[in-house]
Amino acid sequence: MSTLKEALYLTIHNTPGTPLKQIAEELNMSQSYLTRAALPDQDDCETGTGCRFPLERLIPLVRCTGDYGVLDYIEEQLGRVAVKLPSVKSDNTDFYGLTLNAVKEFGDLMGEIKKDMADKKIGAKERERICKEGYHSIKAIMAFIEAIK
Repeated sequence: MSTLKEALYLTIHNTPGTPLKQIAEELNMSQSYLTRAALPDQDDCETGTGCRFPLERLIPLVRCTGDYGVLDYIEEQLGRVAVKLPSVKSDNTDFYGLTLNAVKEFGDLMGEIKKDMADKKIGAKERERICKEGYHSIKAIMAFIEAIK
C-alpha cells in the first residue's frame, strides 16, 4: 500500500465477509459517506471526490472488519511493528513457565537463524521459517509481559 487512503479503501471495500452495508451500520455512517471516505479527496488529487474519514471511527472500523491494514500502514510509516497481545490468565499464571517458554522460543529463533545463515544467504523458505520462529518468540515474550502487568 502506498497511501493511508489506499489502506482505508482496501479495509472498507475488500474485507472478505464484511459487506459495506454492515460496516456502515456498525460505524453509524451512511454507505455513501463511507464509500466517499475511502476515495481520494481534493487535497490528494484534482479530480478527488472523496471526503475525510473520521479518526474517531478508525478503531471501530478495525474491530468491525478485523482488517489491520490501516494500522499496519501507520506502523510501517513510523518504523514500528504491532503484535497482537496473547491472552493470559493473570489470576493463575505460572511466571516461571512463561519465562522458560519465552527463553525457549527465543532460542529456537536463534537456532533457525544460525542454521539458515550457514551459507550466508537467506532464501524464501528460510525467511519464512525465521519469521515464524520470530513471531513465536515475540508472542511468548508478550505473554510473559502481559501476565506480570
